[in-house]
Amino acid sequence: MPSKQGAVRLSPLFLLAAAFAAVAFVVIQGSGRPAAAAASYEAKASHSISGLTDVSQLSNPMAVRYDEVIEATEERVRMRKEKIDPSSPLGEILESAAHRRVSAATRAVMRRDGHCSAWKKIKRKDGRAVPDLTSDVIAQLPVVTPDPE
Repeated sequence: MPSKQGAVRLSPLFLLAAAFAAVAFVVIQGSGRPAAAAASYEAKASHSISGLTDVSQLSNPMAVRYDEVIEATEERVRMRKEKIDPSSPLGEILESAAHRRVSAATRAVMRRDGHCSAWKKIKRKDGRAVPDLTSDVIAQLPVVTPDPE
């Protein structure tokens, strides 16, 4: 409604709706963070164990020393104990089960702690450490069941 001076006066309801629209826009756009903040990690897609593989999408990754975890699986322990050749049919079955068990244990830790992905090698561009949860993943190995093929 125009005032005597010709200026338009905005209603409080309109101002409230505009405020809600601005908040919704910020939430949809990713909490107002610039896109460059998401790309603050360096890693190769081939080093992804579980979760996201595009470095530009990372928000809370974790690192895992994969070789240590795979050696701690019951399948690898059995292969060493019984001297099973990894290229034999039984060795290939056990090796595949070990990889699936590591993936399942890694996903369990990711869900528990709210991580978006797990990586064999990853670093932040600013030099800060990425949390290494190898011991947590190893602790999960006995309680997880390898995913079926």
